[in-house]
Amino acid sequence: MTSRWGGASKRVLRESSNRGDGDDHLFEMEGAVRLTLFVPPNHRMKGYRELRTELEALGCQVVFPSSAPAALRESPGPRHRAINIEALDGIPDEALRAAHRWAHKRDLLHSFMRYL
Repeated sequence: MTSRWGGASKRVLRESSNRGDGDDHLFEMEGAVRLTLFVPPNHRMKGYRELRTELEALGCQVVFPSSAPAALRESPGPRHRAINIEALDGIPDEALRAAHRWAHKRDLLHSFMRYL
């Protein structure tokens, strides 16, 4: 079976510097009012409850699975589910950092929206 990442195994990808830890492009997300994490089918959600508790304590609204039209339009596939993290005045930096790191550690695709 051929890997879609140039033949590299998951172990090699985890140990490489190409994957990032979530902080490498966090500056692009500053001021985001919505962060959507896309969860593929049959994906383990280890640590989700703790993340949700932390984000809600920081003033964010967390919806999973999201049925928001924007999340469904952005979805990479019909079987993916979406976690929407929103805050009207912008997601606090601490919450954004925690959710973004959580997504990167679990190889989840993500998108964000911010108002300029």
